[in-house]
Amino acid sequence: MIRIRTDPFGPPIFSQSESFQEAFDALREDEGSAFSTYFASGESAAWLTYALHSIENHYVNLGIQPSDFEDVDSEWAPIPIDQSDPSTKNAIEALEQVVDEVRSDNGYNASLPQERDFVLEGLTGVLGKLKSPSISAGYVKLAMDRLSILGRRFAGSVREATIIGARTAIIDFAKRHFGEALNYLWRFITFG
Repeated sequence: MIRIRTDPFGPPIFSQSESFQEAFDALREDEGSAFSTYFASGESAAWLTYALHSIENHYVNLGIQPSDFEDVDSEWAPIPIDQSDPSTKNAIEALEQVVDEVRSDNGYNASLPQERDFVLEGLTGVLGKLKSPSISAGYVKLAMDRLSILGRRFAGSVREATIIGARTAIIDFAKRHFGEALNYLWRFITFG
């Protein structure tokens, strides 16, 4: 989308590529992207300023360092799970409840069967990992991504409390089991 022209004596010069507008329009249409939210805000400078301050605050509060971006494979490092820990039990129970509710929602299945299957496959896979001896941050991220889809889909409905409860249980589980790996994980989780 962007071309960068460097010079040994001056600062870099940034310009739009030929495909900029097409790529930017696609980003604005993707409801999971910050560009879409920015566009929905009326391209508000106030929203953008707030979002940039929020990014900076998260970066500082989580103690993220440039080196954190170097080991992307750490997302898949197995972390042992303590099956007797209450946070593990709560996460499993909360996800099972969400999965049961999604499976039994005939309206969701009738109106958006592909999305429903996508959500169920992801959450069912995470449940399997939560019940195993180890899990990676990638699976916790997967659970949060699928719960975010449900959160947007069922916002304001009776299911919203169950979804929020599951997200809270997953966060508590992650805090208990991931320690420093949690800093890596939070960079990729959306809470929408």
